[in-house]
Amino acid sequence: MAAPAAARTPAATPVPTTGVPQTLEECISILEGVFPDICHDYVSDLFKTTLETADQLIDHILTKSTYPRTKDKQLALKRKRAEDPDEEAARKYGSTDRNIPATPGGVRPYIRTILIAEFPLVPVTFIDSRLQACGFRLFSAYQEIFEAVRTYSSETPVYQRLQKARKVDALFTEETIGGFLTNPNGDTERVEVLTELQTARRVRKKEEDRHEGLLRLQQLEDQNTRQAIAEGAMGECGCCYGDFPLNRLVHCNGETSHEFCKDCARRNAETEVGKSKYELHCMSMDSCTGGFDLDQRAHFLDENTRIALDRNEQESVLRLAGIENLASCPFCPFAAEYPPVEIDREFRCQAPDCERISCRLCSEESHIPQSCEEYKKDKGLCVRRELEEAMSAALIRKCNKCGTPFVKLEGCNKMTCTRNGCNNIQCYVCSKSCGYGHFNDRSRGGKPGNCPLFDNVEERHKGEVSKAEKEALQRILAEHPEYTEDDLKVKISENVKDDDRRKDPRAALDELIRAGALRGVPHFNVPGQDALQG
Repeated sequence: MAAPAAARTPAATPVPTTGVPQTLEECISILEGVFPDICHDYVSDLFKTTLETADQLIDHILTKSTYPRTKDKQLALKRKRAEDPDEEAARKYGSTDRNIPATPGGVRPYIRTILIAEFPLVPVTFIDSRLQACGFRLFSAYQEIFEAVRTYSSETPVYQRLQKARKVDALFTEETIGGFLTNPNGDTERVEVLTELQTARRVRKKEEDRHEGLLRLQQLEDQNTRQAIAEGAMGECGCCYGDFPLNRLVHCNGETSHEFCKDCARRNAETEVGKSKYELHCMSMDSCTGGFDLDQRAHFLDENTRIALDRNEQESVLRLAGIENLASCPFCPFAAEYPPVEIDREFRCQAPDCERISCRLCSEESHIPQSCEEYKKDKGLCVRRELEEAMSAALIRKCNKCGTPFVKLEGCNKMTCTRNGCNNIQCYVCSKSCGYGHFNDRSRGGKPGNCPLFDNVEERHKGEVSKAEKEALQRILAEHPEYTEDDLKVKISENVKDDDRRKDPRAALDELIRAGALRGVPHFNVPGQDALQG
């Protein structure tokens, strides 16, 4: 039995690591890889003390278990609204709609020369294969080669690393590129290629910083665990029963305090979000009625999960209040009563830290007078994404009362919505509200020929998604004759399929997820655990 919170052994505090002092900018870059939403002003204030290395800063924040996300919500929101230009450029350069023609005197050889210079230990044959697979789009090929380099393993190599790096001249240093871009002499093609190269390098640097930050974090966690073991300051998670330092455990507020690791507490919160609920109950098997106070939640909830819980709570309160025609902001928990979407397509959020205007049809930023389809095309949504969205739409059901999305993995086809204040019962096959008499089971009041009460859900999912994929392919190919079916078809290797079948009996659905059929779906719910139960 866990000891009461007041009697707990003092938590072990890791000893700050020492290192060569770094600049504030270097520390902020590294910490952003570990704590993406950390307030820069907070890091700056810590840096002005004796914490002069990223290791010391990370160690200090981990010991406190929390940190300020921002000093000013409005400023944080403005930074969020002002989209990272590199992300926008990455979508542009990585789009499969781009075509790099194989014309005499074109830029394809130039792009190849750049990648050979950028990755001197990678064989040219591997670079050529990635270029061909990516249609000679420099950014896409760069990302694939970089990922292969970053995850290189001598045990299972995807390419044979060269013993000696190729000699590379100074054609593509930042200074040389800067000089050319300043005076390109009208060579617009190379200007575009070099600008794309600069974007790929910046994205690569961010990814390297993120992985370096994660590595530093793991090293500090290992050090903290070693010290806790030496001091006898370890505790057991009441959910997974793993051993953790006491300063890495959170506890419920029940009469008897139960302790859990942060991963188990976080997964419990994510499960409640998936069930469209917001109360976080103790996970102990001792029938504890406790929950988690705000200070404990701050230790294991990230910003997205916290917002989702707030949204669920607000929607539940409004639904229980009996408000009809309820509409919600897709960017924050704010909701309000609105006329039908045919009358007003826009949702104008009144939350002071949001105030965004969104389209009620596609949940994107408002794009009136453009239609949703026109907006998607202007935004550069690739045709492959259209195919994936069609597959998602075929797989995902929605509660026909409150609109909660869900997917069933097993059980009968009579589904009950568990969203607070809803409890609608509907058929998984036809989505009509129903009772047992709706189905083909005579023993429960049904009759032959009705929707099946039980069937093979894997086969149903496969058939529905396959049909939607074929129909979407026909439509897309008619609208985009420049593509072939091979260009668009989602491909999964047989080795991956076989491996999934060996590991998990739910592999059929996993294949659909891997194929992109569930990409971008706001909820992924399973019966008995999530929003609708069988």
